[in-house]
Parts: sequence; structure tokens; C-alpha cells
Amino acid sequence: MPTTAHQSQIQELEARIQSLRSSQVNELKDQLREARQTVASLEAEIAAITGKPIIGASPERRQRTRSEDVRKGILKALAETPTGLSQKEISDATGLQYQTVIVFLKKNLKDFKTTGSFKGKRYFLK
Repeated sequence: MPTTAHQSQIQELEARIQSLRSSQVNELKDQLREARQTVASLEAEIAAITGKPIIGASPERRQRTRSEDVRKGILKALAETPTGLSQKEISDATGLQYQTVIVFLKKNLKDFKTTGSFKGKRYFLK
């Protein structure tokens, strides 16, 4: 049976092991941080040389398009085209995402005249 002296030595050694593990983890985190900074600076250099951003390089999120901007863009596109536009044509004319156009038109169907159905459906201003 271990004596109290042995138990205290075991506890000291366990505490020292825990301390070493903690310092090792901190060192690895520092190395990872430095590596990420190096990668970011290299990507910035490549982007500066090529003039193109590296795809996936920055975790920046796309800005959300405001509802007023969606409405203004769609109304402007329809006002400029008396023959009407399909959902795809509206998306192309406004530069809005196709899904954004679909959702807007579904929610605001009462604001537009339509002809046709399915892919042949065209939207007009009332």
C-alpha cells in the first residue's frame, strides 16, 4: 500500500504533467495563430499580384440585400420593359439572386400582372 509520501509524490507528478500539457497546448495554439497569419499574408500577396481575391480566403459574409433595394430594382427593371420579364430575366436585369426574386414575387404577387404559367410566366407592372 502506498504511503502518504508516495501519494504526495504522485499528486505532484500529476500536477506537473497537467502543467506540461497545458503549456504544450498553448505553444501549439501560438504556432497555429502564426501559421494563419502567414497564410493570410500570402493570400493577400497573391491577390495583389493577380488582382483577384482568393476564393474562400476570407470568411466575410455576403451583405444582405435590403427589402427596399429589392423592390426598387425589380420595379425599375419591369418599368423599363413593357413586354414583361420572367423571373430569370428579372434576376439578370437587377443583379439579384434568382431565389431572392422568386421569394419577393411570391410575397408581392398582388402588385404585379402576370401572363403564362410555369417557366413561361411573365411579370408586368399594374
